[in-house]
Amino acid sequence: MNSFTDRISRLGGDRTPFIAEAFDEPVGRILDVGCSYGWALNALVGKADDLVGVDMDKDALRQARASYPHITFVHQDASTLPFEDATFDGVILSEVIEHVGDENKQFVIDEVHRVLKPGGLFIFTAPYAGLLAWADPMDFKRRFPRLYRRYMRSSGYQPSTAVEIGHKHVSTNEVEQLLCGRFFFEQVRFCGFFMPFISWVLAIDQRLGLFPTRWHNAIGRLRAWESGVSYGRLLSFNIRIVARKLPAT
Repeated sequence: MNSFTDRISRLGGDRTPFIAEAFDEPVGRILDVGCSYGWALNALVGKADDLVGVDMDKDALRQARASYPHITFVHQDASTLPFEDATFDGVILSEVIEHVGDENKQFVIDEVHRVLKPGGLFIFTAPYAGLLAWADPMDFKRRFPRLYRRYMRSSGYQPSTAVEIGHKHVSTNEVEQLLCGRFFFEQVRFCGFFMPFISWVLAIDQRLGLFPTRWHNAIGRLRAWESGVSYGRLLSFNIRIVARKLPAT
């Protein structure tokens, strides 16, 4: 397996175009594990004969089906995918691994590997354990559980991810261990430095309504673009990987 540093790219931009650009040639079938509202899959229309999304969020899937009736959406746990071995030419796992809990991460990666064809494309993105990982507002609940539970009691807010899971960032060592030498890395990006600060602004505005909607949306677009700007391994907040499944030996 080639090292991360062999394939580092310094381009920037939102993760949806990043995913779309990775599929530079049409393929047969693409699976998005943790597809949410189906935005990434819709960006791949014309790049695959069949697009399939899997998620556990029923409300998100309901909206995805209404918005993109040309795409197949399945309500399913990522650790037990309902597909035969080597079914897909490409699999996306984008901003998902941090939500499944440490005990389930390997199961999810193993399932991705199982349903992906040899030579198939694997797109992986996740929050990265760089210098500012501690500042992630979505991980506040895991790092400061007592304080967060007080906030939950006072506000009535219930997070979509359990407090003990939080939004834990992955390290390069963890990613390499999870992938277990079964993938060839074509590209790795360490990117996004200002994301935690912008995310705090958006989170506070969402609770307090400080800005007009158009301002909030503009700040969100800025965060999405900045999330792909490379700052190097130490300073970056995200990791993005394009890899291929190695043939069985």
